[in-house]
Amino acid sequence: MQQVRVRPTGYGLVLLVSSLLLGCTSQASQIQVSSVWVTLSSRTSHNLTGLRFVDSDTGWIVGAQGTILHTGDGGVTWVPQTSGVKANLMGLAFADRSHGWVVGEKGIILATRDGGQTWKAQHEAPESVLLGLAFLSDQLGWAVGSFPQILHTRDGGRNWVEQDTRTSQWFTAVQFVSPEEGWAVGIRGPIIHTVDGGRTWEQQSLLLTHLFGLHFVDRERGWAVGEEGLIIMTADGGRTWTPQVSGVSVDLWGVSFLDRHEGWIVGRQGTILHTRDSGVTWTIENVATSRDLWAVQFVDAQHGWAVGEAGTILRYAAASHG
Repeated sequence: MQQVRVRPTGYGLVLLVSSLLLGCTSQASQIQVSSVWVTLSSRTSHNLTGLRFVDSDTGWIVGAQGTILHTGDGGVTWVPQTSGVKANLMGLAFADRSHGWVVGEKGIILATRDGGQTWKAQHEAPESVLLGLAFLSDQLGWAVGSFPQILHTRDGGRNWVEQDTRTSQWFTAVQFVSPEEGWAVGIRGPIIHTVDGGRTWEQQSLLLTHLFGLHFVDRERGWAVGEEGLIIMTADGGRTWTPQVSGVSVDLWGVSFLDRHEGWIVGRQGTILHTRDSGVTWTIENVATSRDLWAVQFVDAQHGWAVGEAGTILRYAAASHG
């Protein structure tokens, strides 16, 4: 197991969730213009914590007080969907335009089979918070949160079973690149890995700091982000992790890569970082907001979105470079 030492702080899951739902502030560093981010109208003041697009037009956003929003036009207009809950929703996944899942406080897992026209509860655990999930198909999925186990389903969520991670940490994000291979990251820096669909998990690294976001582009190359500007990258499936220079000291919450070279990261105080060289250099994007940003996704080089505090939705438009 690789141990990467990063200066620890006193943050815990309570602060993580309260930061997402109540908002925090800190300072960003120098801005360099390299793209345009346009503010979209969400018609809500609720904090928005997760998003998922299945193509350049169709997407969903979740947030505080049971908020679910849907767009069919790339985010120009957003229509509320009825979640049936008042709990704060933290993450979501869609396998296609019809089949989706949402997780949040009180261990809630909601599912839809009709693109969100109706949402039905699949799971509830009042003492827990679910923070992230991943689905590879309309049947196969995993969810993580405020407990050391990982929830797993093989039947679209009709049944969820616990997988033993052999750790005591909590997890904030999970991703699978195949039905067998996946990773999860979390509070106080665990990075765990499975090659058998989660039947067994092995701890690859332990950082003495918190990780909030994770994205692998294939079974070898991935990035994780966390508190105080932390970015780490692996090129060997997580056997070793290398810190990258973010140029900021704010907490980083979400990460999305198109391929092995180009990616974006979002964080507190409107921070958006962009790289075209696998993270060797990161550029701070010019954005017209200082709101905290908690999730980002790109479906191609021209279409990306970020969401965050007080109903903030941003859409990306690539700028010319000459």
